[in-house]
Amino acid sequence: MFTQLTTTFRLLVLITLAISISACGFQLRGQVNIPNELKVMNLTSESGSDEFDRALRVELIKAGVSIVEEHTEHSTLLTLKVNKITSEDTELARNSSNEVSQLQRRLSTHYFILKNDGKALHGPRKTTTARTLTNQDAAESTKLSYNTEQTQLMHKDLANQIVMDLSYVSP
Repeated sequence: MFTQLTTTFRLLVLITLAISISACGFQLRGQVNIPNELKVMNLTSESGSDEFDRALRVELIKAGVSIVEEHTEHSTLLTLKVNKITSEDTELARNSSNEVSQLQRRLSTHYFILKNDGKALHGPRKTTTARTLTNQDAAESTKLSYNTEQTQLMHKDLANQIVMDLSYVSP
């Protein structure tokens, strides 16, 4: 009877854990399945950030997308066009000297998938990421270094979101 009770208890704990994880929105993220029509495309970025452009290229290549140059003769070549990244800061906290000590930075961009004739196949789609930046009342060099590092992480997040979103495109 004791072994049956522990088996039932373990099963109950496992079911509760599974329901809790699924209720919070957790999903296992494996390889991104990009549609075959998007496996070869041109990339046009007006993001204004070389770091973001590099991160997007890396994420696309990891997902199996071949990026070709615009001058290539390919009649069905699709273009991924990324617009300028906009940044918005919101003050969250101030210290006793009334200096900003914490803020939220939000980066966002719109992107399209364009056909060869310039018409949109997919989009405009807005991609946004936000991060809370602390250390805003630290020494200026420390603050600058910290904010640069966090912005680089946000660029990678934006690139990852675009690639993940491409897996839902139906050409």
